[in-house]
Amino acid sequence: MPFKTISALRKLSSVDAEVRAGAFLTTPGLVAMLSTSPVRIATFSTSGAPGKVTNVSLDGADAVALLSRDVAVVRGTDDSVWALLDITHTPKMDQVARDVRSLAMRPGGETALALGWDGSATELRLSRLEVEARQFSLRGTLRAVDVGETETYVIADGADGGQLRVHPGATPEPGASLRVNLPREAAALDQVRGGPRLIAVFKPGTRTVCLATGGPARLAAKLVELEDAPTALGVIETSFLATFSDGRIALYDADAIAAAGEGGAIVPRHVAPLGGRGKPEALLLTSKGGATVWVGTSTGEVLSGSVVRKGVVVG
Repeated sequence: MPFKTISALRKLSSVDAEVRAGAFLTTPGLVAMLSTSPVRIATFSTSGAPGKVTNVSLDGADAVALLSRDVAVVRGTDDSVWALLDITHTPKMDQVARDVRSLAMRPGGETALALGWDGSATELRLSRLEVEARQFSLRGTLRAVDVGETETYVIADGADGGQLRVHPGATPEPGASLRVNLPREAAALDQVRGGPRLIAVFKPGTRTVCLATGGPARLAAKLVELEDAPTALGVIETSFLATFSDGRIALYDADAIAAAGEGGAIVPRHVAPLGGRGKPEALLLTSKGGATVWVGTSTGEVLSGSVVRKGVVVG
């Protein structure tokens, strides 16, 4: 049964600083939200119970990945990547990479994937009590990457809007199992969120979204126009959710995607107010214990609600 509504979101905590990114671990069921200026990591169980807020000695940060419940890696605003060991206490910090332009979390933990400005990639792997960095070459130039439970989704630059590729495993090193060329209008889109049945290519602040459906057998891409420019976007099963700067969150299901014409407007299945302060900046979707949306805002609030398959839930 497809998702139909979003419950009323509730405020879980505040880190009193702009939330820039989030990450989660499917097992044991842990969510982390990262703020900047000052840099803090707030952890939550997937049930919604707040954990600890940890201060991190960095000037700024914009991406985080959890390798275990005790170890995270953070990309600083100076393009360095730091391993944080024992994040629930006073973390030991160790620089593990530099000149990194993006960092992708993995739901299963243990590894994260960094893309370098020089066109290389680095797998960051937890080995006992240390984080090891293994650099490797890429096929072509990648402008976006997302690591899922069992596959890695990348956008490779090329003709027209580039090519969306799906690779088995936690890196794009194995040959692609699926690929589809993207339309010219997708050339400026620089983020990807993937799942076995739906992949979305987007850019915060841009109304155009390129959607790839038909997986896991084949992929077909089409452009849609949201009613407003999203601040963040996430994919779950055959649906995607988007947040907007005016404090709304919208759910688009498979029927809404199918009904949208190529390059035309897409009508959300459900729209809900976030109910928090500030602009939504970070968006996560988790499925352990039920589908849940997590939002971090520019004022530091962390909010959470259920993505519901039937009926309306009042939070």
